[in-house]
Amino acid sequence: MALLLSRLHEDHWQSFIDGTAIRAPAYQFKSDVLCDWLGVSSTNLYNTLSGPAEKLSNRLIGVRNPTTREFDFITLFKRLSYKDAVLTIIPNDELMKEYLGVAQGHAQVDHRVFRKLKKEHSKRLYPLLSRFKNQSHTLHPQSIEELHGFFGLLNEKGELLKTSYANNKVFIDRCIRASIEEISKHDPNLEFLVSDDGSFGYRAIRRGRKIAKIEFLYHWRKPVNKEEAAERSQLGDTPSPVAMAEMVYDLVAGFEPGQSGNPTVEELNGMMMYSAQLMESGRAMDGDFMVRFSAAMREAMAETKPS
Repeated sequence: MALLLSRLHEDHWQSFIDGTAIRAPAYQFKSDVLCDWLGVSSTNLYNTLSGPAEKLSNRLIGVRNPTTREFDFITLFKRLSYKDAVLTIIPNDELMKEYLGVAQGHAQVDHRVFRKLKKEHSKRLYPLLSRFKNQSHTLHPQSIEELHGFFGLLNEKGELLKTSYANNKVFIDRCIRASIEEISKHDPNLEFLVSDDGSFGYRAIRRGRKIAKIEFLYHWRKPVNKEEAAERSQLGDTPSPVAMAEMVYDLVAGFEPGQSGNPTVEELNGMMMYSAQLMESGRAMDGDFMVRFSAAMREAMAETKPS
């Protein structure tokens, strides 16, 4: 699911939105991409993909309303298939707005970190924090009720699945504190701050004696490279996202370690967001390219680590 979200972009859906295409776009992932993403050999792809694909294909989004005696269920995908070492995913076009809304935030996620996270709550929190990497956009304090829904703790009636989560101490310990601690161990680019009362990564906002909201305290580190900044400033106007992806692709294709101007983590993740357009323009993402991509990502992540 994370692999699909990393590729989704509104441009892919434009022909469907305009009415010139009759179905949602199909997203295809070849064996070299799948092997790199999942960390398995090509001979293990079928066994690795089969179970999760079956579970996802049977997954429903639905709401029951016993009061009005109504219900509405919808599947996530129109098709999910694996043939000739290619995974094909066709999202359900009735969920287009939901898919595109989620994908916009997920495109900023460092997926190598995301895949290291084991706790479900951590996997939910990390994309939220990744959505606000630009200092001009900040994540406002979240109400306890909003966070209950965000972490998937409510049933279709809006009631807590476990009554223990009504206790804010239990909720904060399991969902907030534990998630922040796990994320902080795996992403060196994300720095959590300490609140005035000593809480790591968050601040509890009270209304009277009761905790009403949680403010996440963090910022994203960015590498300081004056030579690179000077070179990039000479490029003039910022290129379009696709043109930028093409430029980063060419940097990866000719990647040499230690060179000034090598792509950053954000640029590499941004390039993968437009992989479908890159392949359509003849830029192959074969095994050799993915080896270079992995090397470029390792160097980029190492550059962002504090000295």
